[in-house]
Amino acid sequence: MKERLTKTAFLRYLKCPPEFWLSVRQPLLAAKPTTLEYEHLRQQGYAVQQLVKTLKRFQPREGLSFNFERPFQTFDLYARCDIVVMHNDSGMIDLYETKSAASVKDEHIDDVAFQRLVCEQSGYQVGRCFTVTTNTDYVRRGEIDAEQLFTVTDVTDLVEQRLPSTAQQARAAIAYLRTVPVPSLLDYCDRNRLNCEFIQLHFPNLPDYTVFDIAFLKNDKRRLLLAEGIVGIVDVPDDFPLSTKQRAQVEAAKTRAIVIDGNAITERIERWEYPLQFLDYETFAYAIPQFDGVRPYQQMCFQYSLHTIDFPGTKPRHSYFLSRGESDPPRAMAESLRQAMEGNIGTVLVWYEAFEKTRNTEMAAMYPDLAAFFGEVNSKTVDLMKIFSEKLYVHPEFKGRSSIKKVLPALRPDLSYKQLRIGDGLTATISWFRAVKWDSLTESERESIFKGLEKYCELDTWAMVAIFEELAAISSREFQAHTADSELFFLERA
Repeated sequence: MKERLTKTAFLRYLKCPPEFWLSVRQPLLAAKPTTLEYEHLRQQGYAVQQLVKTLKRFQPREGLSFNFERPFQTFDLYARCDIVVMHNDSGMIDLYETKSAASVKDEHIDDVAFQRLVCEQSGYQVGRCFTVTTNTDYVRRGEIDAEQLFTVTDVTDLVEQRLPSTAQQARAAIAYLRTVPVPSLLDYCDRNRLNCEFIQLHFPNLPDYTVFDIAFLKNDKRRLLLAEGIVGIVDVPDDFPLSTKQRAQVEAAKTRAIVIDGNAITERIERWEYPLQFLDYETFAYAIPQFDGVRPYQQMCFQYSLHTIDFPGTKPRHSYFLSRGESDPPRAMAESLRQAMEGNIGTVLVWYEAFEKTRNTEMAAMYPDLAAFFGEVNSKTVDLMKIFSEKLYVHPEFKGRSSIKKVLPALRPDLSYKQLRIGDGLTATISWFRAVKWDSLTESERESIFKGLEKYCELDTWAMVAIFEELAAISSREFQAHTADSELFFLERA
């Protein structure tokens, strides 16, 4: 049987030729287990396709024939088209590509151009080309209105402009399969970098902490290092040009020293007004809004965890809310949060403030009677992560990053997400969706998910409390005396 270049393989070639070669020539080595995210996206894509089929333009009418998931092939090319509309009198076909996306992207044009190439080379005349994406301005009110939910865009002109290069790239992809790529770290792709399957296969012993971890290092500098065979961050030369923060990160990795700007951290903490409220949201986003008042892909809040320290030295108290499928989850959550913060809000501490603040702004718009509350919360929000992202605290175990999953194990190794059934945000959001929407789950399975979600979100805010306590200890005399002769360095500001 003739091996044909499929649309999926072609798009992979455009992103990373070596990974494309590996997936075709050595598929068992490139194979990866199916992840929860992949399965969720596949199911979401299927739900979108099924709803697109209900659009009026795809309903039976005289003079037109409709085919869904129709395959086309030539001697060496193969593509399956989402929707093909044939004009019966002329035999001309129109192509529609459905995408679970909020807008038309450049890669979508590559996708449709390849389909058109295969169709035309197999003897069909293609008229117009379209993409079907979601309209993010649509707000669900009652039953889904598919006509308003989706946006159909004519991309014929863009596809025609792309067609010559698509034909050339398809030939190049087929020719590439007849070669054996030479492994090189310089051939990393922007998407996967050193996580490229091809690179990992041929360079199995790469260091865990590499030049790719240097914060905001530009590609040209990174390539200079790789060209000299420098991969590990500890091997970066002392005279290599770096910014002050980048050099501090490299030096911390080399010396294993922990670098702390104690004065700056102390000044920030002293500005925080009690009570201290450590807040975290869990959210769910889907192409097809699952609840009224929600837009496609909107990060809809369904859970919060809140640890509150009322006064210096008092024990934190915990408040939380988890939706179990109410008709309006964000409304129920917002009302619970307002009650939990009743009185003096103090200072609201979050990790990556842009996320929580945006959610607050969205809920203020959704519920005008709560707008003043969320406005006050936003005005009193402080980003705890900035202490680490602004390099006031540099630890070699952070590996140049400032996510809470990197900071927590370094500062408080006794706290870990690893033992949790749900241990990351993506698993949390998908698990919640299944618990509230899948009829196939038993009550026991549902309860197990809810308990897992409660523990996960609680750890997020408890982790912030623990990190705050570590930071607060920096300004104490006992801490400074204890670390005077240790590997911790305080950077006094000039």
